[in-house]
Amino acid sequence: MLQSSKFKKISLFALMTIVSLTVLANCRGHYSFEKRINWVADKLTSKLDLDDAQKTKLESIKTELIAKHKELDPQKENWVKEVVSQIRKDTIDTKVLDKLSTEQDKRHTEMRKFFQAKMIEFHAVLRPEQRQELGDLIEKFAKRFKPEE
Repeated sequence: MLQSSKFKKISLFALMTIVSLTVLANCRGHYSFEKRINWVADKLTSKLDLDDAQKTKLESIKTELIAKHKELDPQKENWVKEVVSQIRKDTIDTKVLDKLSTEQDKRHTEMRKFFQAKMIEFHAVLRPEQRQELGDLIEKFAKRFKPEE
């Protein structure tokens, strides 16, 4: 039982890693969040040989992630405007920058938690062999984008 729990934790971590890296990275020139999500979903669908129910779940998750990103994106634009405003002033108000950083951290945390919840939902519908394949994909992706030391 302990090995099964450990395997589930490792699989979940691996899933979180690949999806996070793929979504956050600039996947093959897909600069918009929506294009990156679509690219990831297409890759997961083809590489994991998802059945119809799994495809439906992935589509639902993809739609929710895009909606959440759209909800938080305007706040990022306001953040940039305020930072630029501070830069253009004679003196920068560090209290304003601290407040902006705190707000940005809250948005990142909110998106990360939302994203993790969606990854857990997706993980739950995968068969064991698909989880293994996903782990292999994560390792391949990590090696491909590992920075030179």
